[in-house]
Amino acid sequence: MKTLLILISIILLSLLVISRYVSSKKTDNKPVGGSYDEATMESLINPPKKIPFLLRRMVKIADKRAKKKMLTGRILTWSPKIAVSSGILELYVEKGAASCLDERMIKILRMEVSYTVPSPFAIDINSVNYKEFGITEDEIQGLCGNKEIDSITSFSEKEKIVLKYAHALSKTPIKLNQKLLDELRNHFSEKEIVAIAALTAKVNYWARLIEALRIKPAGFTNDSILHIEEYNTFVK
Repeated sequence: MKTLLILISIILLSLLVISRYVSSKKTDNKPVGGSYDEATMESLINPPKKIPFLLRRMVKIADKRAKKKMLTGRILTWSPKIAVSSGILELYVEKGAASCLDERMIKILRMEVSYTVPSPFAIDINSVNYKEFGITEDEIQGLCGNKEIDSITSFSEKEKIVLKYAHALSKTPIKLNQKLLDELRNHFSEKEIVAIAALTAKVNYWARLIEALRIKPAGFTNDSILHIEEYNTFVK
């Protein structure tokens, strides 16, 4: 696993160096033009017809991890620096969080943020295989805001604190109270708090970026209990 991580890191850092050259080339920044159609278009803009070789490798790594063809990575290659830095962010925040938080906590945090933003794509990808993490129907009702987190007895005390913290950080405007911050300090170490905050911010980054680019859910799950279609952010 360490060897794989080192290899991916070398690839990403190499891409970052190369992206400096690619991005330095002058491009003809003409307006995209035309009209956006939410019903028929997969995204606000299409990916480039030609993607540099090493960036294609990065996109394929993302496809392999997701086990699907990921449109987001392809669109981001319009800006190599943004594409590469986003990949590095994803890789290292996830690795850092996994080093001190349990898998179930990471899973419910991702789902909570996805529902709070909200982002149908993020809900879709972050909810896949939720049953394998022991997440119940009642808990999903809490994660999507239909029930108060504190009323769900199957959530542990620490899970409730993390979910309320992630929810507060994902709302606009952000509002954090004394009680919640004290609970966070009294239940988690410095390293864990950094991981929780960074993971929350990372999921927010992807969810909001994907909504900005109008990328539709990729079909990771079709479970009706998730109510993904109810969280469309497009307003006619």
